[in-house]
Amino acid sequence: MPQTMKDKILDAAEKRVRGAGFSAMSFRDLASDVGIKSASVHYHFPTKPDLGEALVDRYTSQFKEELEQIDTASLQTALDSYVALYSQALVLDETICLCAIMGAEAIGLPKNVNQKTKAFFKMNRMWLLDLFQRHSVQNPEDTSCLIVAALEGGMIVASSSDDRAMFDQIAKAAIRSIAKI
Repeated sequence: MPQTMKDKILDAAEKRVRGAGFSAMSFRDLASDVGIKSASVHYHFPTKPDLGEALVDRYTSQFKEELEQIDTASLQTALDSYVALYSQALVLDETICLCAIMGAEAIGLPKNVNQKTKAFFKMNRMWLLDLFQRHSVQNPEDTSCLIVAALEGGMIVASSSDDRAMFDQIAKAAIRSIAKI
């Protein structure tokens, strides 16, 4: 099925945000990326906050689909698969998780975009909380928060240090020390 113009705009927006941040993205740049006029971007997304909200919604939905595919029978296997999702986000075009960028820009984000970003992080914490409760991990709420923070922060530190191995080191340490496995 051919990709719609709306999807093309969202793809271009995701690439730009993941590479330079939400505040640096402009409708003029997106129009140039997909070969249309800026007014046509506004046709699909009347405002930048509307675009940001749709972008985070789509990213969250895709991430949720991936989470639902993880086999949670083994805690170690589930955590390895979970870390792999973040690892894939870091490798993709040498960028990091869309919501890591949005989270870093939270103070300046439009309210609706910030709320959607918060929902992404909450979804991740709740998925981990459920996993940890089912596997009797001590302090499951604290542990779920720390794992998300370590992985998101690890991507930012690895990206800014231009050292992919740093993410792997942080992820392994977080899983080993926080989840006590």
